[in-house]
Amino acid sequence: MRAPTVLIALLGFLPQDRSLTVAQIIIICDLANIMFYFQVLSSGSFELRIKSFTNSLGRLSSGQCCDGSNSEQCVAPCRTKFRVCLKIYQANIDTTSPCTFGDITTPVLGGNSLDVPNLNVEGFTNPIVFPFDFTWPGTFSLIVEAWHDTNDTSRSDDTLIARMTKQSIADVGGPWNDEEQRWGGMSGVHLKLSYRVTCSPHYYGPGCEVLCRPRDDSFGHYTCSSTGEIVCKPGWTGDYCSKRTYYIKQSQSTFNYN
Repeated sequence: MRAPTVLIALLGFLPQDRSLTVAQIIIICDLANIMFYFQVLSSGSFELRIKSFTNSLGRLSSGQCCDGSNSEQCVAPCRTKFRVCLKIYQANIDTTSPCTFGDITTPVLGGNSLDVPNLNVEGFTNPIVFPFDFTWPGTFSLIVEAWHDTNDTSRSDDTLIARMTKQSIADVGGPWNDEEQRWGGMSGVHLKLSYRVTCSPHYYGPGCEVLCRPRDDSFGHYTCSSTGEIVCKPGWTGDYCSKRTYYIKQSQSTFNYN
C-alpha cells in the first residue's frame, strides 16, 4: 500500500467536517510516511561479484568467432557483457522462465579477457546487487551468461559465449562463496565469481525477517541486540521501552510509571 493510499484510508476515519488539529495532521503524515518507507525498503540483498573472465580463443558457444566467421584463428575480439538471473530454487533450472528474484544485464565490460575488479565502466558496479523485501529462503538458482554484444539494443541479436547454471544454498551473513567454471578445457572460457547474502541495516535473523530500528522518542527508548531483540535504555521498560522506571535508593524498589 503506497503512502497516498494510506493517507486516503486514514482520512476516512476523520469527523465528517474533516476538521483536524495540528497534532492529528502530524500523526497522519507520520503514519503515511512510515507505510511508504516499509513499502520501498529492502530487508536484504544477494550480491554477486564477477572476479575474472577469460575467453582465450575469442569464440562463441557455437564455435564461431565473434565476428561470425569460422576462421581457424579469431582476429576480432568479442564485446563481452554479462546477464545474471537469480530465481527461486529449481531442481532442473529452466533458463527461459522468469527470474523471480531479479534479472540484470551489464553494459559491455571489455574484450576476450576481463580483470573485472579493476574495471571502471559507466553503469556497472561490482558486486551486482539483487535487493529483496521478503524472508530469504536460503536456497536459490543462479544463471550467469556471457554474451557478445553486436551493438544492437535487443539481446536476441547478441550471441551467447557461455552459460553457467547453479543451484545452491547461501546463509545470511556468511562469507563470500567462490565459484569457478571452465568451458572447452584449459584453453577455452574460464569464469570466476563469488556471492553472498547480507541483511540491510536494522534487519536481523536467518532470513533478514526481524526488523529492529533503535529509537529514542515518544514511541520508544531502545537499542537492538545482535539478533534484533529490543534492548531498553536505562530508565525505561515495557515491550517497546516506553514506560519510565523510577528507582528509590533507600528501599531499592522499582516503580513503573504508566
